[in-house]
Amino acid sequence: MEFTEKQYDGPYEVIGIEIHNDNQIFKGLLYFPPKPFQKPYPLIIYFHGFPQLFSLSEIVKSYKNLLDIGYAFFVFNFRGYRFSEGEVSIVNQLSDAEKVIEFALLMTKKSIFNKRDINIIAHDFGAYIALLLCSQNSIINKLLLLSPILNLKDIIDSPDFEKNLHYINRFLYGNIHGIANVNEFISKIKSELNTEKYQIDKILRKISYKKIKIILGDKDKLIKMSELKETLFDYLPNLELVVIKDMEHEPIEEKNNNKINNEVNLFFNS
Repeated sequence: MEFTEKQYDGPYEVIGIEIHNDNQIFKGLLYFPPKPFQKPYPLIIYFHGFPQLFSLSEIVKSYKNLLDIGYAFFVFNFRGYRFSEGEVSIVNQLSDAEKVIEFALLMTKKSIFNKRDINIIAHDFGAYIALLLCSQNSIINKLLLLSPILNLKDIIDSPDFEKNLHYINRFLYGNIHGIANVNEFISKIKSELNTEKYQIDKILRKISYKKIKIILGDKDKLIKMSELKETLFDYLPNLELVVIKDMEHEPIEEKNNNKINNEVNLFFNS
């Protein structure tokens, strides 16, 4: 924990967190709910997507209403993103996710978090990592997936993926580490996907959670609804699916963001 004295963002106490993994550091922000909420707090962990354009504080702004109903909120950059060390990979991100759970469980022993109420919101590629994590860990209470990237192999095989990497290298320099050599990066990810524990279709029956909700747009070109129905829905018990009309992969319009916020609130208030 980074600060020796309490720091605040408005009514919320906030702590800078550094987590060490394989001699590298990834960084995050931990927000606590305002008074009069008391410890141990329920916790929401946020898994960001790829390429992760928003700062951590901007992400928190979108979910402050969850702080106001008593949740602590932990948002971080996986290794390879922005100010975290290391390089992007499936292996690294899953390992980081496991380290975050270790951190949360350590805090439950100090009566800071409620062990029975550890939850995840995961966006885009973060949803892929969240499902992998839940196939290896049974601690997660509620799992909310927003515009999940699940057909990862198809996306990586697409010519658009290589074009997007070149775009990121040119216009978003420094946001992502380890993709400077595009062909090498793609080859590395494909190699990782040859391992069964990183393949969604191989681990579906092992996924553990108490409740799950998926929110996506009906115009999301990265998600094929027919494939989701065939490969995912039947394996996720108690799945609540919300399809937002006229929304693409990224909820650009304010009206869609409002709909998402309403669905998130309903999920975590229930």
